[in-house]
Amino acid sequence: MDLVAAELTPEAFAPYGDVLQIEGSHFYHINDGKTERYHDLAKIEVSDGHRVLVSINRSEPCDLPMEFSVLEKHPLSSQAFMPMNGERFVVIVAEAGDEIPLKTLRAFITNGRQGINYHRNVWHHPLFAFGKSTDFFTVDRGGGDNCIVKQLPQPYRVVL
Repeated sequence: MDLVAAELTPEAFAPYGDVLQIEGSHFYHINDGKTERYHDLAKIEVSDGHRVLVSINRSEPCDLPMEFSVLEKHPLSSQAFMPMNGERFVVIVAEAGDEIPLKTLRAFITNGRQGINYHRNVWHHPLFAFGKSTDFFTVDRGGGDNCIVKQLPQPYRVVL
C-alpha cells in the first residue's frame, strides 16, 4: 500500500509532534539586538531522573519509493531531529497508542529548513536521510527501556 508524503506543516504534524522551523515562529532579540532567538520551539519531554541528550546522528539516504514494515515509539521521552546542513528528509508517523493506529499513518517531507520533535509515544519510522547523507542535531532521553518496535500488519511504501 502506498503512503504519499505530504508537505510538512505545523498544523498537519500537530497530532504527532512539533515542527522545528524559523518561518512563522515567534522570536525576540538578544545580544544587543544582534540575534533573533526563536525560543521554545518544541516541548521536550523526559521522564524523571534521566538526562536530556544532545547528539549528532549521521544517516545514510534511502531511495524512494521505500518499503517499510516496522514503526517504533519512545514511551519515556520526546525525540527531536534537525538537519544541520539544510537537507530535506522524510518523516513517517502514526498517532500514539498501545497498538499502531493505522488510520493515522502519515508521511511528510520537510523543506530542508525544518526539523521535527516526536511527542512521547508517537509511532514513527526510524530516522533516515533522503537524497544524501545527512547529519541531524538530535535531542532525546538517555537511559534504556525507551524504544518499542512493532511490525505493521502489511508492508507500506512511501512515495513522493
